[in-house]
Amino acid sequence: MASCTFPEALFARILTETTCNTPVRDRSVRFNILNITLGAVTTVVVFIRVMFKRCFSMRQRLGADDWVIAVALVLFGLPSIATMIFGLTAHGLGKDIWGLQPADLTAFARYFYIMEILYLILMTLIKLTLSLFYLDIFCGKIVRRLLWGMVVFHIAFGIAFVVKVIFQCSPISFYWRKFDISQAPDGHCIDINASGWANAAIGVAVDFWLIAIPLSQVKKLNLHWKKKVGAALMFLTGAL
Repeated sequence: MASCTFPEALFARILTETTCNTPVRDRSVRFNILNITLGAVTTVVVFIRVMFKRCFSMRQRLGADDWVIAVALVLFGLPSIATMIFGLTAHGLGKDIWGLQPADLTAFARYFYIMEILYLILMTLIKLTLSLFYLDIFCGKIVRRLLWGMVVFHIAFGIAFVVKVIFQCSPISFYWRKFDISQAPDGHCIDINASGWANAAIGVAVDFWLIAIPLSQVKKLNLHWKKKVGAALMFLTGAL
């Protein structure tokens, strides 16, 4: 198997499992229910947030953070849910690979490619929302400089990784054509695992930094320690 191309190894696995009459498990319905449920909850939460800020807050207007999270939901969040349901689960997510048709494999990879891009944009916008929210409530000169630096970093980091994901294979179509077991397409991709680990490591570091910034301000508040703990827990919950 070590000398086989990916399509050949994949074809051998499918042939083996099919010949042995290995049952095909199908959990696609569970994935769809989970996606619809979480998507509905997220939509309701964002709607409540926007309506409260617009109608019941003291300023009765939306801040930059509200606009960013609304755009993230409408332009990227809801399309992600649709892609998961009508793209990924419709073409094999939740099923054993030997139960799929050859056309499903390339279609699944194509939709997964789209999901990668949507996911990175969503994560960038969510973290950008947090930084903009902190800018709205913290007025210290140093912390605001840090937060503006984070805003610039989020945008630059997001653009860099989105571009990297888009052009991770040459040609781009090789990303999904490499799963075509009917042929051996020519092309190459970067080390996707290394790219994924790099993105995850930087993302985790940024998450801890986004938690550390508000916590550093909580200790400066002229409040009883119990209220400080409550404020810290609120920021931790929001960041998580």
